[in-house]
Amino acid sequence: MVKAAPSPEVRDPQINCACCDQLVATRHMFCPNCHAPLEVSQVVASRGAPPQFITLLGPSGAGKTVYLGLLLDMLSKGNCPLRGLPNGPFSLAVQQETIDALQKQRFPEKTPSEADQWRWVHCEVSATKRPKRVIDIVTPDLAGEAIALELEHENAHPVIRSVISKSCGLLVLFDSGRARDDGRTEDIFAMKLISYLANAYQGDGSLRRRKCKVPLSIILTKSDSCPEASTDPADFAAATMPGLVQGCRRHFSRYQFFASGIVGSYAMGTDGYGRRLHMPLHVEPHGILEPLQWLMEQL
Repeated sequence: MVKAAPSPEVRDPQINCACCDQLVATRHMFCPNCHAPLEVSQVVASRGAPPQFITLLGPSGAGKTVYLGLLLDMLSKGNCPLRGLPNGPFSLAVQQETIDALQKQRFPEKTPSEADQWRWVHCEVSATKRPKRVIDIVTPDLAGEAIALELEHENAHPVIRSVISKSCGLLVLFDSGRARDDGRTEDIFAMKLISYLANAYQGDGSLRRRKCKVPLSIILTKSDSCPEASTDPADFAAATMPGLVQGCRRHFSRYQFFASGIVGSYAMGTDGYGRRLHMPLHVEPHGILEPLQWLMEQL
């Protein structure tokens, strides 16, 4: 009796995760290593060109979610020097939550610290003058507490370093009011972050490091309630966060300071637990697109 030959093993098609390079079976919706949506990797791979990532960072309370949501909303309207096309329904979650919250005169809920609950964004951005040149905004809506933990204990959240290492430019946010009122605390965090970024791009082994060429747009948020930040963002940063400025000078060859604001006016209220809340009465964004536009000019 002749035995039938065993059928060859059928393997699921695989693709490299665009954020951490791990091979992932295409039947999965998310990378099991960094939780990035597999749709991001598939879109990037289909273009056949190396992706140019731009990522958004900042401490807890800096306004990352609101800034990112409004940035995506302005890009998608297509009536400015930059235009963006979000890829996939997952990329619209931050934008939708931000706009819905502001329309109800409140701010979005705080981003969870758990990596598997972060909302990812992938938006293909091009300039109206150079529509064929595409930059990818690929970033999870990172929790500030997770970034702080990663700065203290490297690889506590490996996805953070993976995304940073893939990025050709960074949007780094700091709360201008907090810098003015408690500059030392904000400055210490900033110095840790700049040092972390320098090590991520250059490594720790060289005693004589060259300055990193990855451009940084440093955004002083909430300048609607801190007008001195808008007058001259660079001077304001030098006066309130000198360690940040020195760190940028030492480690990075290209960086620029910006000021942004979201709310034209707001009121104070309390929630059911008696906590004080800022309630945005109307939205009047400024300084949202300029940091990204400057980054794209550097690339």
